[in-house]
Amino acid sequence: MTPPRPRHLLPRRWGLRALLAMAGAAALPGWAQEAPALPRTVTLLVPYAAGGVTDNLARALARRLAETWGNTVLVDNKPGGGTVIGTAAAARAPADGATLLVTSFGFIGNQIMMPSLPYAPQALTPLSLIGESTGVLFVHPSVPANNVTEFVRWLRARPTPAAFASSGNGSSVHVMAEMFASAIGVPIVHVPYKGNAPALADLIGGQVQAMFDSTGALMHARSGRLRALAVSTAARSALAPDLPTIAESGDPALAGFDAGSWFGLFVPAGTPAALQARLHADIDAALAQKSMQDEVLKTGVEPRRLTQAGFAAYLKRQLEIWGPVIRDKRIRPD
Repeated sequence: MTPPRPRHLLPRRWGLRALLAMAGAAALPGWAQEAPALPRTVTLLVPYAAGGVTDNLARALARRLAETWGNTVLVDNKPGGGTVIGTAAAARAPADGATLLVTSFGFIGNQIMMPSLPYAPQALTPLSLIGESTGVLFVHPSVPANNVTEFVRWLRARPTPAAFASSGNGSSVHVMAEMFASAIGVPIVHVPYKGNAPALADLIGGQVQAMFDSTGALMHARSGRLRALAVSTAARSALAPDLPTIAESGDPALAGFDAGSWFGLFVPAGTPAALQARLHADIDAALAQKSMQDEVLKTGVEPRRLTQAGFAAYLKRQLEIWGPVIRDKRIRPD
């Protein structure tokens, strides 16, 4: 029997194959490596009151993540301070994947409206976009306008400014109204309310002439109590496909008009990159489910998914869209 060769005399091709195999194992994609463990309890912190759109989205997502992970996923509402209280709590949380922030427009708006915040925006890292919502420009039926062109003509011809209602100072619909008025070069009277419901009630009653609101208010246009003229985003909304965009009006001043709200998730800065990658992948898989997309649509939000880097770039663009008018009009939250 021929004795086995010493290891140093093995064929060179064998050693090359072994090296290639080891190199291939080291280069396996992230999904093939062991995924980082998650805490047994994950909290989705929502800086808004229970029952609102952001809260409903967080709860729908929490149910699916709990099923995926087999872990407890809680929703913790910390409203107040124009989302500052809840956002600050998320920024202070340990960077271990146990706390995710689910928030909206206020995260961007507060950076521009508030000269000092009890947290650094950089203390939170963008993770996943859930979706976007458009604003609908509504007018009272007494306004002699059936489209944006006629409305702009009426606004420019008025001897006194028209009154625009909103759900509160610094709200996204308040800033949309100011952005619209600035674009066409007319003054308006902003009338803030404590929420959408009383603002809509006064618009229906004719106490104010116009308002931006969500697609959920379209039922009042269908009943004839209001007139819907256009949507505020650059693209038409799947929730109101027959409504043109403001940018489609033909007025050069409105050609680039694009304003809408968004909903997304953040993690405390310093969360390990591998853990962020797993969280993003699992959240993205949940958002891809048709049942989840249907729930998102029911809230008046259109599902939209981005990579983590794409979401960070998206937020940078949001600062560029909203910043100029907020600073120019010196808008401050309630």
